[in-house]
Amino acid sequence: MATNLFNKAKKAAPKVKAAKDEKVRITIEDASFFDKVEKLESLNDQMKSAKAKADMISSEIKELGKSEWAKFYTEAGKNPGTVMFENVKGEDVAQVMFVPTDKYITINEERADELRDAYGEEIVEEETTFSFDSKMIEKYGEILSELIMNSDEIADSDKEKIIKATTKFSVAKGTIDKFADYGDVEEVMETVRPVVALKNVEVIKG
Repeated sequence: MATNLFNKAKKAAPKVKAAKDEKVRITIEDASFFDKVEKLESLNDQMKSAKAKADMISSEIKELGKSEWAKFYTEAGKNPGTVMFENVKGEDVAQVMFVPTDKYITINEERADELRDAYGEEIVEEETTFSFDSKMIEKYGEILSELIMNSDEIADSDKEKIIKATTKFSVAKGTIDKFADYGDVEEVMETVRPVVALKNVEVIKG
């Protein structure tokens, strides 16, 4: 009998060991250990708090940036790409690099249909991947090793279950360069939500 390829692959797969519930506990005699742990805990808490505040301010700057970037886009009639925003106070200049990318938040089929209805078919990319159903492989592995398709030994009702399809939807690459073609730039930007990064955040002292 032919080798079952699925069983062979299963045997070759690395075994994952379950983690132990109880951890080994070792006493550190160094007197500075306690103070170091206490200080590290405090610093970690400060970093968490600072990060939360930084994320909030970053989000606010991005929203301001999106609006101004969209206005410039509309006036110029084309994607300005990365821009530097600045604000002058006295002799000091606060500036931040605003980097919009041609990457977008993940969308589902419902959202994909909404975008297609609003802006046309080309704004959405659809990718379908196929995979084997593990239960069907377990059930018909020996047969599938010899003859994956067209086997009289596989029930017709199960043949359609052997291959599973997963479809992924995404905003099409290059969409950011077509915002003006779809209508109001700021509205389109808010709808498809390209990933935006902030870089070189600094205040230059005069």
